[in-house]
Amino acid sequence: MRLLNHDSYESLTRVFDRDAEIVALDVGANEGVTSRRILDLWPRARVWAFEPSPSVLPVLNAVAQGLASVRVVPAAVGAREGSIEFHVTGDHWCSSVLPPTELGKRYYGAWLDVAQRVTVPLVTLDAWAKREGVSHVDLIKIDTQGYDLEVLRGAAALLSGGVTAVNCEFQFAPEYEGCSTFSQIDRFLGELGFSMYQLHEVWTKGNEEQTSCGDALWLKAEALAALRARKDLPDLTPAGRIGRALREHAQYANFAIYGAGRHTRQALPQLGEHASCVRAIIDDNPALRGSLVEGKPVITSSEALTRGVNAVILSSDTQEPAMWNASSGLRAAGVKVVSLYGRYE
Repeated sequence: MRLLNHDSYESLTRVFDRDAEIVALDVGANEGVTSRRILDLWPRARVWAFEPSPSVLPVLNAVAQGLASVRVVPAAVGAREGSIEFHVTGDHWCSSVLPPTELGKRYYGAWLDVAQRVTVPLVTLDAWAKREGVSHVDLIKIDTQGYDLEVLRGAAALLSGGVTAVNCEFQFAPEYEGCSTFSQIDRFLGELGFSMYQLHEVWTKGNEEQTSCGDALWLKAEALAALRARKDLPDLTPAGRIGRALREHAQYANFAIYGAGRHTRQALPQLGEHASCVRAIIDDNPALRGSLVEGKPVITSSEALTRGVNAVILSSDTQEPAMWNASSGLRAAGVKVVSLYGRYE
């Protein structure tokens, strides 16, 4: 379950300026989703993507070939240097240095079936940084399916130095043998001067509804203190984003919001006087046409054009890319389409 309407990297735009040349380590990079996300938000960033799995390295390498700022390190990361056995599972997102437990198999089924065991290189972030001449790191992301504390232990020097933020997965229940828990990770980072800033995801599994895993964002204590002292932090809630879009594009008199789902229904009641600028809600679900959302009629894209709508705000934190594609006809007709989360061509 996602706990916020934005991810940890969006939160970090409050910490790192968008034009900052941040240095990020993507540990457990898989297919490079996080590496791409970081570059979307900080185009001048440099990213090292660590991934040992032979099943996804070709995909990650292809991603890196198209992104000059991403370099792939084909290795697992831990608290020692050498090599280690790696378990390739039925679903590549679940592969780990650690073997899955019976509990994990019950929760995930065939996703956690071990299809292959391979020996892969193992590095520590501290030793790797020294070899590569990387003297400063701003952000470390860790998603290693239970091996996360070992990654942190091997990065103690970097963490004690200039690292500002750690975005890390954690376990509550033992889905992998010998996995680290949230409390262990929190204690370790606390001893190095970090405080947990936000929980972003927490997941529950099984008939017993066991809270099993999640991910959180930790900040160096001084960075968190600086955030608390600021009076100019942007409002990242749905209402805050839509309200800001309405203010920034006030030259357009007739707005519609694209999407009649949770995001819109949460935002509209909190828009106050800005709600009067919204003439209608566009949605692709035929069953909603003719209904009202907070007093706004639900219409089609074609109807929006006949009603003189000249600006549309995409309102979804999960479906925005699909909405952007679906709004191509509006853009072709000269309607201003505003995204709240991503940037699209």
